[in-house]
Amino acid sequence: MRIVESGFVMLIGLFLMTRVSFAEEQPVRSGFWGEIDLGIGLLQQSFDEIEVDDAPLFLGFKAGYMISPQFSMGLELSGCLLEAGDLEDPGVGEGISQVFLIARYYPYQKSNLFVNGGGGYASIWNNRPGQWRRKNGWGLTMGGGYDFRVNSRVALGPFVNFGNGSAEELNYKVIHFGIGMTFQ
Repeated sequence: MRIVESGFVMLIGLFLMTRVSFAEEQPVRSGFWGEIDLGIGLLQQSFDEIEVDDAPLFLGFKAGYMISPQFSMGLELSGCLLEAGDLEDPGVGEGISQVFLIARYYPYQKSNLFVNGGGGYASIWNNRPGQWRRKNGWGLTMGGGYDFRVNSRVALGPFVNFGNGSAEELNYKVIHFGIGMTFQ
């Protein structure tokens, strides 16, 4: 469970370090927004009493609507690439894909600090011949981050998210460290 403990310690550190907004401009938090996330994960998979650790790349796309200046809802399409596919070798490739309904909350109206959470569909896929191709299940995520404003409509920000999920007999836990670019 060291991966879970590390994630919570890093999340608490992020909150303590970013109590005050560093941006000169006030954020515009209204209407529709979109985000692109890129990072790396600390992944722990378990199946058939076997545990495998990995550090995959993470890519995510989010879009949603600001319900109030402090609260938004949206949809996240994301995933971890465990082994890149190859057009010349169709038996290569493995990853985790997620489609989540997410919520983001800014606890302080004049700060860019946020917490988020969500859940939904998770899929673990594998292109190896003679093995399963796709296992479907569920997943959850929670975390936080900070938006450093580039201008009133664009922000760059670090984030830490903890996620877990299950697809049939396969289970995973992951901590994502990354940077997101948000457009409003």
